[in-house]
Amino acid sequence: MSRLIPSSRSAATFAFVLALFAALMPAQADTEINGVRFADTITIDETPVPLRGGRLYRYTVFRVYVGALYVPEDVAPQDVLTADVPKRLELEYLRSISAEDFRKSGNTLLEDQQSGDTLAALADRLETFNAAYRDMEAGDRYALEYRPGRGTRLLQNGTELVEVPGADFAEAYFGIWLHPDNPLSTRVRDALIGAS
Repeated sequence: MSRLIPSSRSAATFAFVLALFAALMPAQADTEINGVRFADTITIDETPVPLRGGRLYRYTVFRVYVGALYVPEDVAPQDVLTADVPKRLELEYLRSISAEDFRKSGNTLLEDQQSGDTLAALADRLETFNAAYRDMEAGDRYALEYRPGRGTRLLQNGTELVEVPGADFAEAYFGIWLHPDNPLSTRVRDALIGAS
């Protein structure tokens, strides 16, 4: 029976080890958006960038993904798209989507939003970016991340797939979601930039 009851010394040692373990673990607060958890702050090139907003995106009756946007606090909602600052859009998918569907839908939206001259200037980089898309399953996550002076990265579940240069590319591609006049969804855009 005495073996089942820890001594006060072993209990104190156990409590100390637990406290030490907790102190060594990085504190990671997060926010739940439509049942999906996102970190409150991420780091882009050693710069902490806070969560601005997020929302579920539906296509007709289908729940497609939950998105969250990270952008510095001092950027006004109307300036999020054009500001030359670190930013990241994370999208956790709730259903399977093929790489080809990503390419087609992205190209269609860009054609609706951008001029022919802009699309011509982006064509080579857009082809490089589109070639990096992979098939996604429910629970997978893409991140579109802009790093000033370096370019726009596409990450799949935290692994970089591609990076293309140019603030102009970042503005056009983030514009799929954040365009001031013709975004994929006005409700999603406003929730992401903190306008609603």
